[in-house]
Amino acid sequence: MKKHTLFVTASLLLAFVAVAQTSSSLGPGRKYTSIERMKTEHLRAVHSDRARFAGERSRVSISTGYNDYRAVLHAHAEDATHTGGTRPEMLAAARRADVQIVMLTDHVRPERDFINDSWRGLRDGVLFIPGAEDRGFLSFPVKSIKGGDTGSREQYIEMVRSGGGNIFLSHVEERSDWPTYQLDGLEIYNHHTDVKNEGAFSLWLQGSLTDSVRLPELVAALNEYPEEVFGAQQDYLGDIIAKWDRDAQKHKLTGIAANDCHHNQVFTVTAIDDKTIEVGYITSKPTTTRVTADKVPGVAALVQGKKPGAPIARLDFDPYDRSMRYVATHILAHELSEAAVREALRRGHAYVAHDWLCDSKGFAFVARTGDRTIGIMGDDVKLDSSPTLSAATPLKCKMKLIRNGEVIQTANTNRMDFDVKTPGVYRIEGWLEVDGEERPWIYSNPIYVR
Repeated sequence: MKKHTLFVTASLLLAFVAVAQTSSSLGPGRKYTSIERMKTEHLRAVHSDRARFAGERSRVSISTGYNDYRAVLHAHAEDATHTGGTRPEMLAAARRADVQIVMLTDHVRPERDFINDSWRGLRDGVLFIPGAEDRGFLSFPVKSIKGGDTGSREQYIEMVRSGGGNIFLSHVEERSDWPTYQLDGLEIYNHHTDVKNEGAFSLWLQGSLTDSVRLPELVAALNEYPEEVFGAQQDYLGDIIAKWDRDAQKHKLTGIAANDCHHNQVFTVTAIDDKTIEVGYITSKPTTTRVTADKVPGVAALVQGKKPGAPIARLDFDPYDRSMRYVATHILAHELSEAAVREALRRGHAYVAHDWLCDSKGFAFVARTGDRTIGIMGDDVKLDSSPTLSAATPLKCKMKLIRNGEVIQTANTNRMDFDVKTPGVYRIEGWLEVDGEERPWIYSNPIYVR
């Protein structure tokens, strides 16, 4: 989905003050607003905790028996005027971010075939699978559907899935009443969704671009703590998780993460004259807005001593590698191939993790009978097999075992075992204490005990 520019003119800022004053209450685990999280002391504390987590990681005590591939779903390049990045840029970023799979989601344009006019297959060790963000879904058909008769929503889903294609509900916050029984899954976390409900933070950020005190502070923070700045808005999307829990009790439903990366949150501030600055918004079709000192008093200090055309600041919030490190869908498969990835996503052999907090690779959630593994995330397990559910993380965390949407067991640990006595849809969440707050880290897909 299109990410709208963070900048608005000074007159619009005044019109939106009421929005900032009526921002929503803090989400689960939070103590600080996103604006408070941007203070240097909080960015520094988060940075310190992340470094500590990296040093405390250890090998997990159980195994799924599959390879753990880090994947980015919902990724845009060269597909719209509001997308600033290119596919070669995305490939280089994926390699830097230790991403093995990129599932592209082009914005559909009539003249373009998003399957045949895209990247597909392995490139320098990264597997690309073409797809589209279309009609409210992330669609990954096996063959081109350009010119196909899509008809109703149900017919469109059938066309995408024909021959082994995958389809997921996207931007669930806009489609909470849509049925999911025909789908492979849904986005349980979308970064753009998380940003959209941050009206007060967006206004603060917009105002910072024309503030002679806050702009230098923001530039310094982004240079010193880039990951922490990018993660300042991270939240738990409870309404979407609740839909996932409800629908997964009716049918299998794979939860995925949506990075929604575009590399389009790049801003420049340039001196025009002794009373005017120009704020630029860089995408494949750059836009600019001029702001004068009579509208925003801070402009005068920003241009003081600057020649016309002199750069004042450049802020690149979302390079691809930063977006990719922020959150990922980990796919459990025996090999790095398109067929194996598609099958894993269909079966729910995957989990979601905010890897910017700590590398989650190796996380396991399995069902066992004695020493024998009888199922992993996404699998059906029979109650009469007397299963024990076991979860292991590479770092001690607050681990929550959830059945049918209700937390039934919590412990601060890196290993949890639970003897199942009741059928249900069981999944794991792992939360980390970061700067005195609890932040969601890992979301497993369910094990379905029948």
